Amino acid sequence: MLFDISEFRAPLPNDVQVFASGANRLSEIRGFAKLGIAIGVAVNHLNESAIAELITIQQPVMIDSGAFSEVVAGTSGIRVTSPITDQEWRRRLAIYLRLASSLRQKAILVAPDQVGNQQETLLRLERYRTELTLIAATSATLLLPLQIGSMSHIEFLTAAERAAGIPLVPAMPMRKAATSIFALTEFVREVKPRHVHLLGMGIENHRANKILRLIRHFSPRTSISLDSNRMRAVTGIGRPMTMTGTALRSTDAEGIYAEVDSPVLALTGDRFDYTDSIAFPSGWCTAEQLYSIAVSVGMLAGESAKFRRDPDSFLQGPFRDNAEISWMEYPLMELGLNRAWEAYLDQTIRSAVRTAAIVSVFQDSSIRRRCA
Repeated sequence: MLFDISEFRAPLPNDVQVFASGANRLSEIRGFAKLGIAIGVAVNHLNESAIAELITIQQPVMIDSGAFSEVVAGTSGIRVTSPITDQEWRRRLAIYLRLASSLRQKAILVAPDQVGNQQETLLRLERYRTELTLIAATSATLLLPLQIGSMSHIEFLTAAERAAGIPLVPAMPMRKAATSIFALTEFVREVKPRHVHLLGMGIENHRANKILRLIRHFSPRTSISLDSNRMRAVTGIGRPMTMTGTALRSTDAEGIYAEVDSPVLALTGDRFDYTDSIAFPSGWCTAEQLYSIAVSVGMLAGESAKFRRDPDSFLQGPFRDNAEISWMEYPLMELGLNRAWEAYLDQTIRSAVRTAAIVSVFQDSSIRRRCA
């Protein structure tokens, strides 16, 4: 660990699950996953590689709809500035279903809503009832943000479940259009829900301990989950994530023609060995690199095609009509492979810096023990 982050080590209450939200990039997902910390993502920010990684790691994931991005909060209240279209909602729900189908009970997804608008939320739940039914059938959990409005939280939850046609887990917005302590207390005391989620509230928030105690007092058997953007809290000038990333980027890898030694790889737990890898470029060379090697070596058209199709086998074959040496032993081939290997390692290590920084900063985090 490069920096002291004792402020993130306060003991976590029993039966409380915390998601590190805002981890939308592949490198961030990998970092938290390596520590066994539950990940929170926004579906509208996920690319294909991030989606595939979430499916691969098979760890608890909270998936937000991204509805916060369509509104802004001002002195006059909540205003819709970037409305989410029907087509976009269906695209996001298709990703929901894809992730829920794989992760099943490990997936917690926020149902379509509009921040601060009960009626529009009910319309969206009814409009996407078919999609929500399919998602619920996977055994994933669907959260309903309990928006403030003319209906009480209890009335709104009842109306929402009627509109969606499925059970929904109550989630209390704690940022935009935030739930009051009084409303939260009344709801928990009356409903005693099996589970409640606090949207956008980190465990380190100064109000968190009070709210957790209130929920425990009025409904001791209610399980509680929270999510907060852990990256935002540690990123910026003079903050651990930024300083750690800067320090890691300034380090050099050693032993690139043996077993590679790098502070970044030491944190991510990845291992690369030149001897084990160089003769098997299919496992690390890109199609562009293979083409570049073929050109630099001066391969004929037929040779280039065979090399790019099955480089591992090609390298073991005789060099043209010379049965004394293989293509692997040809000096220009060795030079081309070495250059590609150096480029591969440089790109791999640079792209892993953020993952390594997360591992360094959060390896002693209090939220780690609750998410394995």
